[in-house]
Amino acid sequence: MASFLVPDDDVKNFLTLPSMNDQEGIMFAYAAPEKVLKKLLPKPLKLVAPVICGYTVQMGKPSFGRAYMEAVLYVLANYDDKMIGAYPFNLMLHGPGAEEGVIAGREGAGIPKKLADKFEIRRNDNSATAIVERHGTRLMELSWEKGDYNEPDLAHQVFDAQSVLNSQAETSSFFYTWDMDQVEDGSNVFSNVKLVATQSTTVTDSFEPGKLSIKLNSSDDDPFGELKVLKPLGAAWYHVDTSVMHNTLKLADVDAKKTMPYLLTGRYDRSMMNPKVNTFII
Repeated sequence: MASFLVPDDDVKNFLTLPSMNDQEGIMFAYAAPEKVLKKLLPKPLKLVAPVICGYTVQMGKPSFGRAYMEAVLYVLANYDDKMIGAYPFNLMLHGPGAEEGVIAGREGAGIPKKLADKFEIRRNDNSATAIVERHGTRLMELSWEKGDYNEPDLAHQVFDAQSVLNSQAETSSFFYTWDMDQVEDGSNVFSNVKLVATQSTTVTDSFEPGKLSIKLNSSDDDPFGELKVLKPLGAAWYHVDTSVMHNTLKLADVDAKKTMPYLLTGRYDRSMMNPKVNTFII
């Protein structure tokens, strides 16, 4: 029987070795404006290439909850010329386990996650489509067609490392964590802002290359259209057998005032920053 008081073993096992197993869906990449990406990437990270990568997948067997859908847009970034990893602008989740996924990621690891209102992935033979909607806006609409990449030379540079099958691949992702405290005048201040990197081990067991078609749109809360599509590079339908986040590295303390403006939109909506923002639904 559930209780508000849990045994010590539950505390010990909380989010231990979080894993996102049985992932299936569309991986994609497109060229984006370098000037925009550099503007949106917080220091001390540096942009590796003017390319947005992403995926729309079903997380079939997460270790921390029920199955859910997840979409992400990210760039590859460099830290101190020592580490290259993914820096995500936002992840959208939907489905039975989405709440657990948002809590585990955002509160547990600093990952910029939100809940989507609608999320569909459909495959038919050698083609597939995906849509993500939130607050009345279709933020992402994409399609994959099995075959050659749109831009083979560039796409191979992006995808080849991820297309190696049945082998453990080590990857890193960059996030920021912080503390928030209310002060005497009632306002909240951010402190202890840190750049961290999570390290994961992933095994991919299926990878089918193809062409990408993608459209992005913005809402007041989710400016996906800011990450403008200049040229699709390619996409793939793929399946991940296992993916385990096994370590978090604390890389650097950063200036809260300079860094927090980069971090809020991917995690929270305008209504949390502007009391005049509201939505009325009948």
